[in-house]
Amino acid sequence: MRATRDGEGTWRLRLHRFFATAPEQILLDLATWLRSGRRARAACERLDAHIDACLAELPARPKRGQTLSSSGTAHDLNTLVGELLAGPFAGDFSSTPPPWVTWGRRGRSRARHTLRLGTYTRADHLVRIHPVLDRSSVPAWFVSFVLHHELLHAALDQGRSNDGHRIHHGPRFRERERTHRDYTRALAWEKKNLPRLIRAARAGTVAGSSSATAPGATQAAEPAQYRPTPLTRLAQSFLFPRS
Repeated sequence: MRATRDGEGTWRLRLHRFFATAPEQILLDLATWLRSGRRARAACERLDAHIDACLAELPARPKRGQTLSSSGTAHDLNTLVGELLAGPFAGDFSSTPPPWVTWGRRGRSRARHTLRLGTYTRADHLVRIHPVLDRSSVPAWFVSFVLHHELLHAALDQGRSNDGHRIHHGPRFRERERTHRDYTRALAWEKKNLPRLIRAARAGTVAGSSSATAPGATQAAEPAQYRPTPLTRLAQSFLFPRS
């Protein structure tokens, strides 16, 4: 729980996004719970019901047998995505949950002239980042730029062209992509370092990673298999994000 108290006794809390659009009664119940704990039974019951409803709206884990892995050797995707969700995507996933994020599978690549550094699969609501970027020589701001690109695919429904194909990089997409604070230097860094990344991918010399998480959830959380628990334990894992 992230909470601070000023000299006048006012509490300041950092809440999970589940409460960003919560009705006023739920916010009042939260204040009651903070003041009285489990003694406020009616408030706790309404809070449990609200959290259950939010958890039910989270996307199920992709069912392709792949172990999701967002915590890498050099970069933690969940941390980088959290910064993006709190910044340029603050208003994009208020009614729908953000996508899962994971490092892609390790292995040798056949790429010769180009390399897909990230993908978004709409059916799985899943962003994959090429593990060749999980290296200390790759700056975190560049990984964030790649994540920003893939999150735009998840956030924007650009419709289809006249021939029926889905539009991937339309005017709205390009306009928002250019707003990324590192847009210019990210393109320059990619152009300069892409040959080196391709060689590393072909050789299979990419860093390992472990631990699966989804944006806004703790590593121990399994939203699709959630079972109600006491509110105090739930608060630790869902109400208040880790810093």
